[in-house]
Amino acid sequence: MLAKVSCIAWVIGLLTLSGGLFAQGKWDQEPPELSRAEWKHLRSLRKVRPLFWIGPLQNEAVYGICLTPLGYREHYNAVVNGLNLELLGMGTLFTIGPLFALSAMAISFSSMDTIPEVYNFQVNGISLGSGFVQRGVLNGIGVGGGLIGKLNGISVGVVNLMYRANGLVIGGVGNAIAEMRGLEIAFINGAEFRMRGVQLALFGNVVYKDSLPNKERGLIGLQVGGANVVFSSSALGMQIGLLNRVHGEHEGIQMGLWNKGNTLQGVQIGLLNECSSLRGVQIGLLNFCEGRLSPFLRVKLKDRRVTTSEPSSESLP
Repeated sequence: MLAKVSCIAWVIGLLTLSGGLFAQGKWDQEPPELSRAEWKHLRSLRKVRPLFWIGPLQNEAVYGICLTPLGYREHYNAVVNGLNLELLGMGTLFTIGPLFALSAMAISFSSMDTIPEVYNFQVNGISLGSGFVQRGVLNGIGVGGGLIGKLNGISVGVVNLMYRANGLVIGGVGNAIAEMRGLEIAFINGAEFRMRGVQLALFGNVVYKDSLPNKERGLIGLQVGGANVVFSSSALGMQIGLLNRVHGEHEGIQMGLWNKGNTLQGVQIGLLNECSSLRGVQIGLLNFCEGRLSPFLRVKLKDRRVTTSEPSSESLP
């Protein structure tokens, strides 16, 4: 009996420790730009609601369970310490139409500056429901998917559309995340700006943004899927799939039927390998590099540049 009680206590403790911050705001507008003092004043207006309360919340702090039968409007200046339940969230349409949710990322994440750092709704614990529209922070577990601001933990849903994610994101159909650090698993995975970690997909993985500041790498990690594509200026890591494509500089390994890169420092292994410049090894049936074909094997470990001390014709009088 004592062992059972101890086990239950451990489970409750772990769930409590996995708790986080969940914030929800309007999806089409930025949170108001308030000073630290103004936000501190807003937090002081929250009324404490112990054990159980009904949402949507406004200027309230719930310690226990918050039930929102219908998420017809966003929570404001509120926090839930415990369990957040939303039976029918505003993001349900996005989970019903997953392709629409994935295409919305290009509009919502037009630049990293659009990602909010101030959130009106926080949940310390677990959030369950049918499609959220929440621009906030989750340090814990979320089930239901939808539109979430920032994740530090685990999220499971049909479609996960997020600004930032640190942890594990599992989507039945797809994940669309502006900045990902951790593990993505879905039919389709998309990272708009940065991917730091692992993408596992049945169909494909994509890192979209083709320009980042200071030549920052769009991908650092591993992509495994039917098709793996990195549009950013550079990538560091490994791609495993039928089609592997890096549009910029790639330091790492590509393994698949067709591997294509721009500037490659690493290894390509496949039936067809292509790159514009190479410092490494190509192993495959057909290897194309610098306009030349090399069957089976091509090795280039350093640049062979011709140097001469003779003046060029342009410098002659």
